[in-house]
Amino acid sequence: MGEVLLKAEGLGKTYGTVVKTVALSGVDFELHGGEFASVIGQSGSGKSTLLNLIGLLDTPSEGRVVLNGHDTAVAGRTQRAALRNDFLGFVFQFHYLLPEFTVLENVVMPGRIAGASAAELRPRAEETLALLGLEGLEKKNANDLSGGQKQRVAIARALLNRPALVLADEPTGNLDTVNTKAVYKLFRQINEQLGTAFIIVTHDRGVAQQTDRILEIQDGRLQQDVRNAYVEQQL
Repeated sequence: MGEVLLKAEGLGKTYGTVVKTVALSGVDFELHGGEFASVIGQSGSGKSTLLNLIGLLDTPSEGRVVLNGHDTAVAGRTQRAALRNDFLGFVFQFHYLLPEFTVLENVVMPGRIAGASAAELRPRAEETLALLGLEGLEKKNANDLSGGQKQRVAIARALLNRPALVLADEPTGNLDTVNTKAVYKLFRQINEQLGTAFIIVTHDRGVAQQTDRILEIQDGRLQQDVRNAYVEQQL
């Protein structure tokens, strides 16, 4: 297991001022480099709020997130954006590809936003697409892909900058059983080959059972943090 990559310390989020809604409260955990974990909970339990906080997409009402040794509670907007770009990759339920662009153009988009040239990014993008079984589709329009292919392109985009941690929010919610299995097989392959850590948010316990560690959120609190013996027996 690698060094501590992520710390959530007393993490909480409250919405509203007059009428307050506590979405998350007192969450503490550490994630090491290369871990393959899931966050499970029912709709409204706070799991997506947790993902947004540790992904630096939102700021906590209490507590702090420490990412790769950086205390994000004292980081400004520019530094938080740089930390997201340097250390994190995101995969969502909806692929959010730009339909008028090619597969390659979609994959290199994060790097282009960060200021790199398309020529500089192309070799890494092609390597990533090949890793995900998408070689030969670089010039294909994103609109012409199947649902499973679109999600794999979204995964390739998340991996372009070789993040230390990928945060995946219900990444197979729109996929059938065959493609769901294929996506999680890819996640495991990436985890093993590149050493990328994963936190996969899901409401599906069957999906969570495919990860090595399960963090269960109930009513905004971390109720369980367990190593998955089932997976260990299967490996």
